[in-house]
This record gives sequence, C-alpha cells and structure tokens, in this order.
Amino acid sequence: MPRKRRILKEHILDAALELIKDDGFNHFTARRIAEYLHASTQPIYKEFKNMDDLKENLLDYVKEIIRIDVFKITSKDTLLTDVCANYIRFAKEEGTLFCALFMGEGISSNSFHECALYSLNQVIGQMEELDSKNSTEKKALIDIVWPSIHGMAVLTAQGQFIYSEKEIVDKANHIVTHSLIAWNHS
Repeated sequence: MPRKRRILKEHILDAALELIKDDGFNHFTARRIAEYLHASTQPIYKEFKNMDDLKENLLDYVKEIIRIDVFKITSKDTLLTDVCANYIRFAKEEGTLFCALFMGEGISSNSFHECALYSLNQVIGQMEELDSKNSTEKKALIDIVWPSIHGMAVLTAQGQFIYSEKEIVDKANHIVTHSLIAWNHS
C-alpha cells in the first residue's frame, strides 16, 4: 500500500502564501516553500508540474481568499464604503502581500485589479439608489472611486499612511461620499 501523503496541495499553497506575505515574490522558489513546509521539494513537484503551475494555482487560491475575506460581498446589504475600507485594511494588515499582488511585484497585477473591479461592480450593481443608472454610468462611478481607494491602499501598504481602524472607515466614507458627489455632477 502506498504511503499516505503528508503534505497536500492546500498545505503547499498555504506555505507559498506565507512566503509571499513575508517576502513577496522575491524569493519564490520550491526550496523556500519547502522550508515553510519543513519538508523537501519533492511534495511540491509531486503536486505541481513546475513552479509556473504552482504560481498559477496559488494566484487562483489567493483570488478566492481575497473575494471572501477582503471584499466580503455576502449579501445585498454590503456597502460600497465597507468594501473600500476592507481593501485599505487589507493593504495595512498585509502590506507585502498587497504590494506583491496589486503592484505587480513578481507577477502581472492585472488579474487582481480585475478581481477588485469585479467586486466593486457587484456592490455598485446592488445599490438601490443606482438602479435607474445604466452600466456606462455605473462604470463612470467606479472610474472615480477606484483610483482614490487604490491610491490610498498603495500608500498605506507602503507605510506612507498609517491609519487607525476609525480613520480607515472615515477615509473610505469620505472617498465614497465625495466620489458620488463628483459623479452626480459629471
């Protein structure tokens, strides 16, 4: 009977995620991931064809975590300000990971921006006050909100802005409120 696998795909993905949280993609190698697993590289190459395959699986894994844990769109009651505050909070709490994913350090950040924009679209699509607006008008609102929220998140991840929880919520509210005002006047 073959030995039961001790290290499963999810363990490898979790270890790779921890590595990115610590170092970004600067030292993304099988050997470094194996160190996080306290194992050899063999389980990694049994589970994944190569490092590109691992990275692709990891990015899909992380996108799902971000959809669930960062954007937290759980109901029609999810507020745009909540999603924006969660994004800034993620940048504050996981600065290295945020930079690796959303600032293209070691990967193309396009798919993560698309993931974020998809989530913003979902929330905006659920806002009753925007029911009478068409998709072009709603996109125009995202075009106002996204650069402000993303810029604030980038500066937070880089340590340029250091906000308390209350300040994060206040900033998100401020950005959304003023974005809606600018959008209504455009």
